[in-house]
Amino acid sequence: MKTVLISLMTMLGVAVGSAGVTATSLLGDLSPEVGVSYNNLSTSGGLGIRDESVAYSLATSIPLEGVDVHLALDLHDVDGGWERDWSVAFSRPVEVFGQKLGLEVFYNNVDSSFGPWDEVGVAAVFDGGFADVTASFWKELGSNAPYGVELIVSRDFDTPVENLTVTPFVAVNVAEEYNGVEAGVSATYDWNGVSLFLKGSYNDNDLDGSDPYSLDNDWHFGGGVSYKF
Repeated sequence: MKTVLISLMTMLGVAVGSAGVTATSLLGDLSPEVGVSYNNLSTSGGLGIRDESVAYSLATSIPLEGVDVHLALDLHDVDGGWERDWSVAFSRPVEVFGQKLGLEVFYNNVDSSFGPWDEVGVAAVFDGGFADVTASFWKELGSNAPYGVELIVSRDFDTPVENLTVTPFVAVNVAEEYNGVEAGVSATYDWNGVSLFLKGSYNDNDLDGSDPYSLDNDWHFGGGVSYKF
C-alpha cells in the first residue's frame, strides 16, 4: 500500500532475483495503479479503524514464475495527521478436488487511529458462477494476539450503462474477541484505465460501545477515482 517505496522495491529485488526475472521484463510486467478516495468511516476485519478521511493509494501487481506479487500503500489524511496502511500478498491459482480456486497469502500493516497492528493470513477465492466467495483466516502478530475468519459473498451485475458494474456484497467476521457484519453495494465505472467507484454499506459488531473499534449500526459511504497505467 515509500521510504516505504524504497523498502518495497528492495523486497521486490530479492523476490525477483530468486525467480530469475530480469529488471527489463519486470518493469514491462508492472501494472501500477494510483487513486484518491474519501470515506466517512474505514473498517478492517469487521472493526472500525478510523473516522472521516481522504486516502491516497498506490498499488501494483507483478507476475513472477507461478505466482503474482501484490503491493499496496494507502496514506490517509485524517484529523490531526496521517495514517499509513500497507500490504504484501502472493497469489496463485490452485485446484482442489477438481475445483479451481484463487489462493492468496498476505501480510497487512494497519495504522488504525486507535492503535496499529500487523496481521498475516491466507485466503481462498471461489467463483461459483452465481456469486464469488472469499474465505480468509487471519492472525494478528504478537503473543496472545487475536485471530479470526472472514467470509465474503459478492456478485457483479452488468447494467444498461456500458462499463458500469454494480456489486452487492455481504461480509461476516467471526473472531476470537468479537463478531462483525458488513452488508452493502458498490458501483464501478471503468473507462480507458480510469475507474470511478462508490460504496455504501451497513456495519455492526458486538464489541462494547466503549471500545474504540466498535461498530453500532453504522453506515459507511465512500467514493473515489483510480487510474491503472
